[in-house]
Amino acid sequence: MLSADVASEKEITNSIGMKLVRIEPGTFVMGQDGPPADYRMVKHPAKFDDADWDEKPAHQVTITAPFHMATTEVTLGQYRQFKEISGKGDDSDPVTQVSWNDAQSFCKWLSEKEGRNYRLPTEAEWEYACRAGTKTIFHTGNTLPEGFQKWHRDTTVRKRFFPDDKLPPDYQAVSATPSMKVAQTPPNPWGLYDMHGNVSEWCLDWYGPYEAGSTTDPLGRTDGDFRVIRGGSHSVFTRFLRSANRAGWLPETANEKTGFRVVMGPQPVGKSLPPAAPARYAQDVKQVLVKMVVPPADVPFFDGPKPFVIIPPDSVGPLFSTHNHSPAIAECPNGDLLAIWYSCADEGGAELNNLASRLRLGAKEWEQASSFWDGMDVNDHGPKLWWDGERTLYHFVRGHRENVIRTSTDNGVTWSRAQLTQPVCEWGNAPIRTKEGYILITADTSSTSINISRDGGKTWTFPEIEDKKKQVRTGGGSRHVGIHAGIVQLADGRLMTLGRQDDPKHQANFDGKTPASYSSDWGKTWTYGTIDFPAISSVQRQVFMRLREGPLLFCSFTDQSRDWKNPKGLKFKNSTGGEFTGYGMFAALSYDDGKTWPVRRLITPGGQKRSVNAIDRNMFDLSDTTTEYLGYLAATQTRDGRIQLITSRNHYVFNQAWIEALPAVPAN
Repeated sequence: MLSADVASEKEITNSIGMKLVRIEPGTFVMGQDGPPADYRMVKHPAKFDDADWDEKPAHQVTITAPFHMATTEVTLGQYRQFKEISGKGDDSDPVTQVSWNDAQSFCKWLSEKEGRNYRLPTEAEWEYACRAGTKTIFHTGNTLPEGFQKWHRDTTVRKRFFPDDKLPPDYQAVSATPSMKVAQTPPNPWGLYDMHGNVSEWCLDWYGPYEAGSTTDPLGRTDGDFRVIRGGSHSVFTRFLRSANRAGWLPETANEKTGFRVVMGPQPVGKSLPPAAPARYAQDVKQVLVKMVVPPADVPFFDGPKPFVIIPPDSVGPLFSTHNHSPAIAECPNGDLLAIWYSCADEGGAELNNLASRLRLGAKEWEQASSFWDGMDVNDHGPKLWWDGERTLYHFVRGHRENVIRTSTDNGVTWSRAQLTQPVCEWGNAPIRTKEGYILITADTSSTSINISRDGGKTWTFPEIEDKKKQVRTGGGSRHVGIHAGIVQLADGRLMTLGRQDDPKHQANFDGKTPASYSSDWGKTWTYGTIDFPAISSVQRQVFMRLREGPLLFCSFTDQSRDWKNPKGLKFKNSTGGEFTGYGMFAALSYDDGKTWPVRRLITPGGQKRSVNAIDRNMFDLSDTTTEYLGYLAATQTRDGRIQLITSRNHYVFNQAWIEALPAVPAN
């Protein structure tokens, strides 16, 4: 409890040297309406004044009780009085590398120490205090002062958007790490420093969408995946520093750009909203374990292509019509198919998020896309999806400074809390389960080749590469070759991967063929070879998996996307014993664990040439001899024996018998 004299004081300095100012009750407009952001920062990196989709609708908020707010972020000196932490930094620097949970523990300690109630600010309190009576984009007006925003970290990103290092006037390019000392920029009208930038700040609330209408003392949602983060940090675009900008991430995580500030005052008395309504993919999902009807395996079957990425035109968040890529697909226990992928305007942008679509058992068309997973202002990259064949679906995704694994036991309707793993990277390709019962998934990082769970997903380990310079050497090394590698376990227990190399020099080391890697010690060391198919490169990803019937399946492309104007194609057999040259996506089978690949077929329904949509409105000719030539492939084999293959836009269904059946002589 606060004594009356302390509660009424305009300014106080507490026992750990923290200065706090009294924030009076009042009403303000929270959020930002106006033109929506298009997130195309490559085209206009200096633009900062448009609104994110999650800042709408702007709505009136009333704060009914006064509170005291720290004038700065909690400093290292203040935090060290609570707990010793490793790392460098002056006492006047803001503490970072602290989770939301750590911030809560600090508040509890400080409350007990002082006999006063300290806590994190609610999101509404934070924005109210940040604006300090202003209605402009920043509390400084509609621009930031010259040189306000220091950019000294993530300089590769800075160079990408400002290649000549000529930054807009509100930025300051810094080559060396500057002092992060708090209160180096002018305070806002209420005496609060660093509400724009320096480090971003945890808030009390669970993150969730805004709702229309005025509200009093809002407390966010009753539950969620992410806690709110506000204020933006150094070394990011100034649009992330706007008073209305919202971010959010997992409360158990920490990073070098996020700290917190505290308020002193009673616990807020407003009401929390329930979690948002389920997204379309999670609505009205049947909770039954379906026994699938298995058609005759020797009867060829093919269907497609049909789009599974269905997004209204001109969508700019959370669904984006600009770029949809890197899909994954899994069968659910109830027989539905669930597909996920990322959607964004820029692959490197903070707006990138995961979407989902469901093809319900018996339905002919995929549903319109809906939001699946999105930590706001976090690039949650490269999602993967896998069903363990029993009752559990797994979602793998790159996080902020950690990788994330979630599980679902109700056909993808609800998901577990995030399980955090290292190293942080894009997951390589679809997971597998070995004959030992281990779950394996490849990793696109120089630190390791694979992550392994030997206890059904409860814990994960990885063979760490100590000397990263020696990860790929002639004949063998400490890492598999390439990225986005598909993985299988061979009959003799070894692991085999097939990867992608983009650099022509690296491709030349493998004679321009698809590189193969083999490990007999669970990914600690690898030997190298090739399979007799062309190398692929950017905007392409292959499928490599074992079919239930036994053969290995490889789906890839006849040519690299960058060579599509002058493709070479591959030879394919037809039903008369002749050959024809085909171009684009193909499927191949190996009956001897990857030594030979005697069967291959172009993945096309054939017929008269017509133009079909591929990734991001790229058109391709679909005919007897041509099919999709770019996109990331993902596949699963459903219990009916059919192979469910998706590209970055389209869904194809076929079986082993169709691959093995020879097509008719092409009409063209």
